[in-house]
Amino acid sequence: MARVLVPLLIASTLAVLAAGARATTEVQGLTVVPGPGPAVKSTYPAPDTTVPAGVVILKIVFDQPMTPDAWAYGRSADGDFPDCLADPRLLSDQRTFVLLCTVAANAAYAIEINPARRFASTQGRSAKPYTLKFSTNGVVTRGLHDALLQAGLDDTDDPIMTWRDPGQGVSQTPPPP
Repeated sequence: MARVLVPLLIASTLAVLAAGARATTEVQGLTVVPGPGPAVKSTYPAPDTTVPAGVVILKIVFDQPMTPDAWAYGRSADGDFPDCLADPRLLSDQRTFVLLCTVAANAAYAIEINPARRFASTQGRSAKPYTLKFSTNGVVTRGLHDALLQAGLDDTDDPIMTWRDPGQGVSQTPPPP
């Protein structure tokens, strides 16, 4: 009987260890959640496209639910930086951030998304940095409603209305404790 129980005990112990390898693990006081970090699924403007100048709503959609108060964006050497509000807003789908900006006509823009690696999923995983590049044409969008429609949004997806300090070109949440 003992000879039969020992292989069963070993097999069940190995199964528990294998299952535990996929579960949350504590490492030096930090909880590490397995799985990939969030990635940018889509944006508005779409990468390397041309959009109307004036009011534009930047839209960044991640492939995982995100934390509303963990984000970072800033200047890129690849283009001009738009004049944006300080804080993006996470929409009710928990995956889409929107940011109200204004852009000049016939210009090339580039924005670093998550340069300080603060965009984070609800599981605490940091998103990879991403550069959004787009250009503008001579057509001008003057109203917020039209800018929302161009980004595939509606009036309930209104961005936050807090302006950043002029000339800073970088906005991000404070570093984690």
